[in-house]
Amino acid sequence: MLFFIDETWQAIAGQPVGALGAVGIPRAQYNGFCREVWQIKKNVLGAKELSDGEIKGTNSFAKSAFRKREGAGFSRLLQAAEETLAAIPKYDGYAFAIWTTHEEWLLLRNPNPQALSPIYQELLKDFRRCMRTLPAGSEGQLLFDNRGTSEDLSAACAIQNFIVRVSPDWRRRFMQTPHFTLSAVSPGLQAADLIAYLAAHRQNPDHRPELADYWRSVEQIAFATKRSGPALRAVDTIPKPGKRQKKRAGGSKLPKRR
Repeated sequence: MLFFIDETWQAIAGQPVGALGAVGIPRAQYNGFCREVWQIKKNVLGAKELSDGEIKGTNSFAKSAFRKREGAGFSRLLQAAEETLAAIPKYDGYAFAIWTTHEEWLLLRNPNPQALSPIYQELLKDFRRCMRTLPAGSEGQLLFDNRGTSEDLSAACAIQNFIVRVSPDWRRRFMQTPHFTLSAVSPGLQAADLIAYLAAHRQNPDHRPELADYWRSVEQIAFATKRSGPALRAVDTIPKPGKRQKKRAGGSKLPKRR
């Protein structure tokens, strides 16, 4: 399973809000998803090269795009966003999102190679819940937008330290080294960017009510379990550790493997 992760920081009605948006797509289905997004960029946005017409939330969901649709009855940017979101479930993909008002918890804005922030830990836990629904031996790969050498290096160290040190279960389910690529040529990252933009606006949905229908589209494709619900939520306090984490912190021994 390929997990594409995008990070955004926006001012929503004067309130700074950060968000993580992610898309999970089976590796075997990803090439098909890429071909479909390329056709969207080519037919709707007039792209001639893979890097042309990058689909981004700040452009696709700009107020000017909605004004264009109201005036002309059509917006190429909104249509491209709609078709990209609709393509995710066609290739057995899922959406994930977390938003927060804590700027210091955004990994790429404040990279700390020794500590993975609470919202990234929560997002990875959602990814692990997804991986646990897949056949044994399935492996997840994390992919990020390429920001810069120092930022990417610190982010890679923080993620690897978390995966390696927490428990063997993480190492069994995820490749330890995250990958960084240019979003302009990554349909997965472009889809994640749309979700991250919409997620940030959930902090104050009344500020941009025209985004409500698009968020409902995200809700329909969100990964969910009966126990934890959909993997879409705000995190503004440090989550309490689970029972197993409390036992380990208290020094109690884990049962022996048989």
